[in-house]
Amino acid sequence: MTIIYEHDPFKFHERVEPLLMDKEAENNLPLGILERLKNSQGQEACHLISFQDNGKTAFMSMRTPPHLWIIPSLNHWEPVHIRAFVQYLVNEDHEVPGVVGERSAVECFLKEWKHHTGQKAELQMEQGIFRLDQLKPIRKQTGQLIEADASHQPLVESWLEQFGKETGESHVAGRAKELAESLIEDQRLHLWIVEGTAVSMASRARTTKHGATINAVFTPDQYKRKGYASQAVWHLTDKLLKSGYSFCSLYTDLANSTSNSIYKKIGYERIGDSIVYYFTK
Repeated sequence: MTIIYEHDPFKFHERVEPLLMDKEAENNLPLGILERLKNSQGQEACHLISFQDNGKTAFMSMRTPPHLWIIPSLNHWEPVHIRAFVQYLVNEDHEVPGVVGERSAVECFLKEWKHHTGQKAELQMEQGIFRLDQLKPIRKQTGQLIEADASHQPLVESWLEQFGKETGESHVAGRAKELAESLIEDQRLHLWIVEGTAVSMASRARTTKHGATINAVFTPDQYKRKGYASQAVWHLTDKLLKSGYSFCSLYTDLANSTSNSIYKKIGYERIGDSIVYYFTK
C-alpha cells in the first residue's frame, strides 16, 4: 500500500473522484469541499491523503483545519486501510480533533485511534444523509422564496448564530458574521417571506458533478410549527433541480424526528449515515 500526501487539490480530485463518485450523494462533503478548494487558488489550508493499492486508489481522507478529518462512504473498504491511516496520522504527528463520516468506518477509526493514543471520543451528532431526485407535491402556502441580500445581513447573522448554537456547531455560531457575508455575496442563502417578513431560511451549500446540497435550514421559535421550513426547502430544492442539478441532498440530525419527517414528505430518502465524533483531551 502506498500513501500519498497531496498539496494540489486538482491532482487529488483527479485521483480520488472515481472512488467517491460511486456514492456521489453520500460523499457530497469531500467532493464539495474539493470543488471549493480548486476555486480557492491555494488560499485555504488542507490535508489531502490517498491510499493506493496496486496503482488504484482504495481509500482517502481529507481535512480543512480547523474542521475534522473526513472519512468517505465507500462501496468497499478494509480495516487495513483504517489501520494504515491511523498509523500515518500518528507517525506524521497530524492534529486530529475528531472525525466525521460513514458510521462503520468511523467506528473502526475510533477503535484504532484509542488503541494507539488512549484518547476517548465523544459523540457530537448522528446524522442521516438524505437524497431527493424528484419532488413530491406539498400543500401550497402564502409566501415566496427569495435570495437574501445585503439588507438581510443582520438578520442572517443572528439566525446563523442561533442555528449554530442549536446544532452544537460552534464554528458556525462563532463565524456568523463572516458566513452571512459569504452566503449572501454568493447568492446561496434563501429566505422564506410571508407578508413581507422573513420567517425561515435555507442555503445551497456544496455542489458535486450532478448534485447540490442544502444546509442551514432554520426557523426561529416564534415561527416554528407553521410549515415554513418545509416551504423553504421545497422551493429551494425545486429551484436547484430546475437549474440543472439531477438531485439534491441534505443532512438531518437523526435525533430530530420532526425534521426527518418533513424532508421525507417532500421526497427526500435516507441513503446513509454520517456520525460526528470529537476526541477528548
